[in-house]
Amino acid sequence: MKDILSRYPRDFGDGLRLRPMEASDEEADYSNVLPLLLFQDGRVIADASLHRDKRGWSRHVAEVRVSLDPEFRGRGLARRLLQEFTEIGASLDVAILNAFVLDVQHEARAMVESVGFVPQATLTQQAIDLAGRVHDVLVYSCTLTPPERLAPEASLTEEEADVGGS
Repeated sequence: MKDILSRYPRDFGDGLRLRPMEASDEEADYSNVLPLLLFQDGRVIADASLHRDKRGWSRHVAEVRVSLDPEFRGRGLARRLLQEFTEIGASLDVAILNAFVLDVQHEARAMVESVGFVPQATLTQQAIDLAGRVHDVLVYSCTLTPPERLAPEASLTEEEADVGGS
């Protein structure tokens, strides 16, 4: 990683500079990524994050990611972390949450469905487990609020909205 990081910062001209995130970027990062940590006795046992792009045509959609220490699986903690994002998502102007689960993770699939997520798509051969086996990734979505409620600009014409289509 150190070799990769040595190429930064990089100037792109016109005052544009590319560099890795630093601790001082924390507040700006939270507008795009909200990381949450679950602790037990000072030890991080799970992390969950909500990822979104507030500038694009999918600014009403966010992705949730949950990673749980294997020692703490089966206790309903991942469900509680997902529920946390379903509870706060609408207040963050998120209409739809997406979650990704491997095809072989039957318990995880049942868990996301129990929280209100529904299967949307299959990304074929998008994952390789630690044993080298290839898996499909299942995309799940949970609608928190109708997306059109978050579209005050709906009064714009398509040309004014500039979605890049022709």
